[in-house]
Amino acid sequence: MKVLIAGGRGRVGSKVADLLEQNGVEVVSGGLDDGVDYIQGTGVAEVLEGVDTIINVLNTGRFDKEGAVDFFEGTTKALSAAGERAGVKHHILLSIVGVGEGDASEIGYYLGKVAQERALKEGTLPYTIVRSTQFQSYVPVLADQHTVEGKVMAPRDLIQPVELDELVALLGEVALAAAPLGEVEIAGPERFHMDDLLRGTLAASGDTREVITVESDGPIDAMVPRGEYRMGSVLYPVRDIPTAD
Repeated sequence: MKVLIAGGRGRVGSKVADLLEQNGVEVVSGGLDDGVDYIQGTGVAEVLEGVDTIINVLNTGRFDKEGAVDFFEGTTKALSAAGERAGVKHHILLSIVGVGEGDASEIGYYLGKVAQERALKEGTLPYTIVRSTQFQSYVPVLADQHTVEGKVMAPRDLIQPVELDELVALLGEVALAAAPLGEVEIAGPERFHMDDLLRGTLAASGDTREVITVESDGPIDAMVPRGEYRMGSVLYPVRDIPTAD
């Protein structure tokens, strides 16, 4: 088996590459750092030569709607078309829990992921979409993103963070099985309210920022699975935070 990891030098992609190589898989990394530009078409045909499976973990720092949609939709369409020409048999896409529900957040980044999933489904390659909840290690960053004038403005939305290595294991499992599954979701074993989670996480690290509970902008369950999903086993590292169960 030969696998192209689009975005293979990032936080997720590099871990998936290590896992697959440990299982005897030939892995190729394809991203800007590797001289591959899917929008411009640079190096795409070369990096796909002999590839059986694509794992698409490409990411962008653009959170505005136009930038996120252009990136996710454009790269996925280009990668799918090039993969078809190269004889790829399976396209695996990393996405976000809640994106496929039809009432996803209006944040530009999420709308970009909606467009990305649509672009994948409109292509001809057999696919698996692996949707993940937020990573446990990313929760402190969420606090920073919700900070306004020194205070953390956190909605009482539900959140079910997963340990990154458990997502990596699932991506590796899907790739090694070589059987498209359609849509698969993964979440951690504990469900919290975001304000409680951020408050407890900051307190545990000695961060004195006040967490203010604010009204949610949308459905409180938009970021957690609503149907069947793979449940991780790693508990959130900060204990004594009340769960939402």
